[in-house]
Amino acid sequence: MSEDLLRASGGASLSAVNRVDVQPAEDAETLDAVRMLVRSHLLAHSETHDPATTEAIAAALPAPYDAPRGGIWVARAGTDVVGCVALQPLDDDIAELKRLYVRPAWRGRGVARQLAGRAVAEARGRGYRHLRLGTLDSMIPAQKLYESLGFRRIAPYRPVELGDTLFYELTLDDELTRATR
Repeated sequence: MSEDLLRASGGASLSAVNRVDVQPAEDAETLDAVRMLVRSHLLAHSETHDPATTEAIAAALPAPYDAPRGGIWVARAGTDVVGCVALQPLDDDIAELKRLYVRPAWRGRGVARQLAGRAVAEARGRGYRHLRLGTLDSMIPAQKLYESLGFRRIAPYRPVELGDTLFYELTLDDELTRATR
């Protein structure tokens, strides 16, 4: 992702995150790294995710995020995968941002913003009009990130799996209009 595109999507400069590059997760080795990140993410919330469900989600990757309407991207620091994000189609106009996770040692460096910005850009590029997500009420930094990117709280758009889930939506047409003014 170029510096200009990254800034337009609300991202930090690449130097601020120690040269982390965001790229598609396409090969088997990278998808294995994503599976490990997803396991880490879900197990960190073990009070809300049981191990069997966690393993089923990780094992199914790259489904349900398959191209061309979805995708998975990773943040790389050299050869190390330090974060991931996925885009899941919900219908022709709506996609869902999923599995945004950054290794604890890389948090606070703009990596999550860079990954989320890539997901926004990819959703727009794939013709979606809305990008939605769910996050836990306890994930205050994530909520602040999403709100800073223009996401707004909405009513649940899918069954609530976890009692403290908050739902957000970004209208991509509005975002595009704001970015070009």
